[in-house]
Amino acid sequence: MGSVNVGRLDLIVLGATGFTGKHTVKNLVKIIKENNCNFSWGISGRSKEKIQNLLTELEEIGEEKSKIPVIECDIKKDDIRIVTRQAKVLINCTGPNTILSEPIVKACLETKTHYVDISAELYHMINLHRNFNESAETSNIVVVPACGFAVIPVMTGLMYLEKHFKGTLNRVDCYAEVIIPKRAYFPGPNKCLVHYGTWESLVHELQNMQAYRRLKAETYPQNIYDPVPPEMKRSFFHKNKGKLWFPYPGPDQDVVDMSQRYLYEKKGKKPYHCKVYTTMPAWFHFLVVIPAMFIYYYLCYLKCFRHLLWKYPRFFTLGYMSHKGPTEEMAKETKFAFTFIGNGVDENKQQTSLTVKVTGSDPGYETTSLSLVIAALTILTESAKIPKGGVLPVGAAFQDTHIVDSLIKNKGLTYEIIDDEK
Repeated sequence: MGSVNVGRLDLIVLGATGFTGKHTVKNLVKIIKENNCNFSWGISGRSKEKIQNLLTELEEIGEEKSKIPVIECDIKKDDIRIVTRQAKVLINCTGPNTILSEPIVKACLETKTHYVDISAELYHMINLHRNFNESAETSNIVVVPACGFAVIPVMTGLMYLEKHFKGTLNRVDCYAEVIIPKRAYFPGPNKCLVHYGTWESLVHELQNMQAYRRLKAETYPQNIYDPVPPEMKRSFFHKNKGKLWFPYPGPDQDVVDMSQRYLYEKKGKKPYHCKVYTTMPAWFHFLVVIPAMFIYYYLCYLKCFRHLLWKYPRFFTLGYMSHKGPTEEMAKETKFAFTFIGNGVDENKQQTSLTVKVTGSDPGYETTSLSLVIAALTILTESAKIPKGGVLPVGAAFQDTHIVDSLIKNKGLTYEIIDDEK
């Protein structure tokens, strides 16, 4: 199978044959069909065999595989520009992003191609901003990292909250819960929750955490926030509605901060304080999660230990990560809920609050891939409402778009107001 010269397509999925890539391609097909869209798209991967297998799977859901443009490319060996020059928007499903994404973004800027990915690696995000933001602004090219479960539910939940909040937001407390099947807490087979690719990226993130903090302090030295409200000054653990909560370990809060800084600097939008927390059964947290994360955090600075983590993911994660990934049943049974409690003042300067809840299932793959596709389509269809160029955090890129409506319409996420104090 040779590479196909297809001209300029609307969308190309890079890394289409990977675990997340296949979900992304199938969701792309589904969204285009259900919305009667006329977007042109193609796939790119490095393995002829895996490409052929994917084409067969797409044929089983009604696609004519002979009409699907295919660009073979091994980004470690080939010129990635053979892919980027053929796309208006590149959907990057490869990883780990810390290693692979920088040359891909560089190629996108050279070929005038917009870019989205599913990264959750903060070091990668800030590196892209430092290295390519100026060029992206000059070229009018939009680069938006972290368009998957990491960031999209939190950032769009805040957009939904802001839209319905009657007044000025001063602070938001976000309580994030990932509800996994009960059998996953105990020894046994088929308890995997996360594919190896995510684990590989997490190890890189732990390795680069100190470097990220240093780069963030250098990149964003200015404090743009009012003093932290007393209500938000909590200890590492605090109780809320009978559960023990602690700071959410994902990149969401940092990306919220980056988004607010962009909107403050470019549009003069007053930032509000936002804290994201999560919870889990106390025994599991104290006996398993905390000890493991502290040990791995420090040992990840040793090259030999990092290689052990990558080589034996099942062993070092008690079976929660594997090269095979979760079963379809386990993925669908994994649910999540983000509850946003917004506080501020109304037009009469009276205290007011609003609570919004965002829910969904299969966060790692179905939600991630669908969110990624909708982010790419939003760039195509709502370019006038997106900044003309730059390496943009999700909140800055999609603040004025209808991305929330698209997520609702395509059954990606559910948004609801559960309390409205007037």
